Amino acid sequence: MNRIAFEIVGHPIYWYGIMFALGIFAALWTCCRRTRVPVPPGFTPISADQFLNAAPWIIIGAILGARALFVITYWDQYFSGRPLLEIFNLFNGGLVYFGGLIGAILMLIIYLIKNHILSWSFFDLIAPSLALGHAFGRIGCFINGCCYGHPTECFLGFSYPKWHETFGTPVHPVQLYESASNLLLFGILEYAFRHRKYEGQTAALYLIAYGVLRTIMELFRGDVGKVFLIFSQAQCIALLITLIGFGILIWLKIKKSSSR
Repeated sequence: MNRIAFEIVGHPIYWYGIMFALGIFAALWTCCRRTRVPVPPGFTPISADQFLNAAPWIIIGAILGARALFVITYWDQYFSGRPLLEIFNLFNGGLVYFGGLIGAILMLIIYLIKNHILSWSFFDLIAPSLALGHAFGRIGCFINGCCYGHPTECFLGFSYPKWHETFGTPVHPVQLYESASNLLLFGILEYAFRHRKYEGQTAALYLIAYGVLRTIMELFRGDVGKVFLIFSQAQCIALLITLIGFGILIWLKIKKSSSR
């Protein structure tokens, strides 16, 4: 498996970056199409222009957050004792999804406050596309050879080349498991968006569903250690996000009931 798709003037273009870019494009395209969905009475409509104006903030927040958490998590392994410019080298991968999610949310909140758009509908709009974009990203992880699974004798096991840190041992292609799960989640959230009962419902469902999904996926990961009891860093964040999702869902439901 070759991580390099092609070269431009001697500079390698990696599949990881291509899939990352395709994920962003797919997310932007589906969000724009979602702005055409009829809005239920009392809901705040979000136009394609409003979304596209916010998109650079979301993308920048996602990249900065994803890279920041990767650097913090793997400082000793990849950055200690090396030139600080390595922090900005994204060509070989090095992004953590939860960092990107947190960064994107924070930057979107800043944008919404700055432009006086105080509505949960914006988060509902982008929630399904987060799952779709992530599905593309995980395919990039699979080709790149990162985020791999535990060794397995299962028929689904995949062997990377001998130069890979798994040394050719068959491992769970957990990246593809998560990619497929995210595609399924995208379909579920797309349906939920069109049948939401109150603003913020779709976004809360995403936090809950992905939190549970990621907690399960981490059980198959072979490249991460435990940071708290039996939990990996991602599982700790996933469980927290699941609880936050439930909290938002309950709060919005109570708020809707009390406003009747």
